[in-house]
Amino acid sequence: MKKLTFLLIMIVASGLAIAGGPARAGEMDCSATKRSLSSPYSEVIKLGDDPSHKLMQQIRVHLISSNDPDFDGAEQTVYAHQDEYDGAGTSVGYFLYTLKSGEKLWAKFDSIYSVAGLGTPDWVATYQGVFHFISGTGKYAGIRGGGNYQGTVLPGAGFNETSVCSAEY
Repeated sequence: MKKLTFLLIMIVASGLAIAGGPARAGEMDCSATKRSLSSPYSEVIKLGDDPSHKLMQQIRVHLISSNDPDFDGAEQTVYAHQDEYDGAGTSVGYFLYTLKSGEKLWAKFDSIYSVAGLGTPDWVATYQGVFHFISGTGKYAGIRGGGNYQGTVLPGAGFNETSVCSAEY
């Protein structure tokens, strides 16, 4: 009976060790800057409750520059939903990072923005937000972490964005 109990305990313990999955494989300093690779696809909907209230849906693609070799050179596709009143509002959505290796990372973001000089040729948009990773593929399947970002958009000059980010995978 003692041998059978010991054998059952060993089988259960081995199964739990295997089911527990691998320990985190690594850490990533995913802090970065980015530049635009394409003009955004944008759809604007006037909601009718206020002349300055609009809903925008955008898809845009950026190139990531980072000190982390896996993250550097990644393409970021942004799927954004913006709710704006008179040049200020919120933006929520998802980032899809496609790494040079082909692996993918998904993050959810939430930000605020405002546009100074709205309707003039010298307008300036500023924004800031937070994001967190929600999933990944390959070695990043269990990714956890995220960060914050801030940036400025200028007419004709594109944008300047920096982010601070860390993750475990």
